[in-house]
Amino acid sequence: MKYTSEFDPATQSAATNIDQDVGASRAEKYKNTQKEVLAWIFEVLNVSNEKQREYTDAGADLVDILKDGQLLCQIGNKYGLDLSPTAKCRNSRMPFVQMENIMFFLQFCEMVGVAHDEIFQTIDLFERKDPYQVVVTLMAFSRLASQKRPGVFKTAIGPRAARVKPQVPVKPFKLRL
Repeated sequence: MKYTSEFDPATQSAATNIDQDVGASRAEKYKNTQKEVLAWIFEVLNVSNEKQREYTDAGADLVDILKDGQLLCQIGNKYGLDLSPTAKCRNSRMPFVQMENIMFFLQFCEMVGVAHDEIFQTIDLFERKDPYQVVVTLMAFSRLASQKRPGVFKTAIGPRAARVKPQVPVKPFKLRL
């Protein structure tokens, strides 16, 4: 009896693992939502049309624009929190200073109450490890900021947070009519 394999590499595509599938899915979500997030940032910070065109003409996407942490710190400062870590923001081309600016924004997000599982890590932005997590953080922050400071943050981006309804107790069978 002769055994033959049915696998033909020419006709079948290579199998992917779960990490690759999740990564591809998150990359697609990032691609679809980054423009909305960028528009929200420009609206909140009152970025001029000229400056917006400068970013878009350069072909920069959201991660490229936020990489130095400057705009993130400006968003944090706009919130108006006393003793905000984002007030320590510095302008520099040195990578460790840029990563420090990003870290200041992340500390600020924790201070104002953004859920810990929605906050990205510095390397997600700086090294492009997970750009979609950056979007998730900014969406979560926008929801929180529009609730707590509606005068400054007029709109929220992304899906609304679900509200858990309290469970209504059911009457025991003896008490039902």
